[in-house]
Amino acid sequence: MANGNYVLPAPEKIEITGEAARKLIGCGSGDAALTYLYIMQSGGRFDCEDCASHTGRTVSQIESAYAVLENLGLVTKRVVKETEPERPEEVPQYTTEEIQRELKNGESFKRLVDEVQRTLGRLLSGDELQRLFGFYDYLELPCEVIVLLVRYCISESQRRGSGRMPSFRYMEKVAYTWRREGIFTIEAAESYIERESARRDTYGEAAKAMRIRDRLLTDSEKKYVDSWLALGFTMGAIAVAADRTITQTGKLGMRYMNSIMNSWHGKGLHTQEEIERGDSYAVRSGGRNAPPQHTEVTARDAEKNREALKRIKEG
Repeated sequence: MANGNYVLPAPEKIEITGEAARKLIGCGSGDAALTYLYIMQSGGRFDCEDCASHTGRTVSQIESAYAVLENLGLVTKRVVKETEPERPEEVPQYTTEEIQRELKNGESFKRLVDEVQRTLGRLLSGDELQRLFGFYDYLELPCEVIVLLVRYCISESQRRGSGRMPSFRYMEKVAYTWRREGIFTIEAAESYIERESARRDTYGEAAKAMRIRDRLLTDSEKKYVDSWLALGFTMGAIAVAADRTITQTGKLGMRYMNSIMNSWHGKGLHTQEEIERGDSYAVRSGGRNAPPQHTEVTARDAEKNREALKRIKEG
């Protein structure tokens, strides 16, 4: 295609500031640019699923793109389309007669109760029966999916080291999440569990890189990590940024750390090796601030990070 000046058709006009254009071009994320254009065309309104449909991206890709826009300071508030209020995330109160009638006449629910009790190793209380019936009747989750949900909640409880079985209130929250995610088959449930495992592993690696040992990442910290990975940073780079932040400020300040990451991104530095070669501070300090557990970033490390992000995005 020949270089030159072109006249663009303008049935309607969308204007963005020069600063926004520079940030979008500099971030190197086509998904972020498309998402920003969608928001502009919609008059500032944003609906993640609608944006994914109109741009040909997945919901996970749009969520990552939105995180990049937040990181760049181009959006500050998520605004969704006005819709009818969602049903409250609590199953309705069923009468004892309704549940007993279903146990007597509904073979599927009876088998479900037997399997859940076997999985938990005890009988269900009246309140637990009501909530379980809500998963089955109100949320309309298939019995085999409910059983997998219960097992997933148990494994999550064990992973956190609580030493107790999960409450049915917690299971109810997960059940609503699965319904919103459209998880109505064993395959969809297994895919969700794999994605959550990949996401948890990624956040766990990021927490170690940022020297967070005694807690999980907060939601705000997870958004920062998502945006950094979307921009192509490796865990080694995150570790160096965290170390520099702590060295210069005495604490792990996410805004300060994010400014470092944005500076590196603008210079095209995304791995520890690139930073040590191309960042003036790293050159002056001779790499003294690089944490010992990340002194070498191999191609395998980078590929592992890319695969983890891909698993999250392909949700």
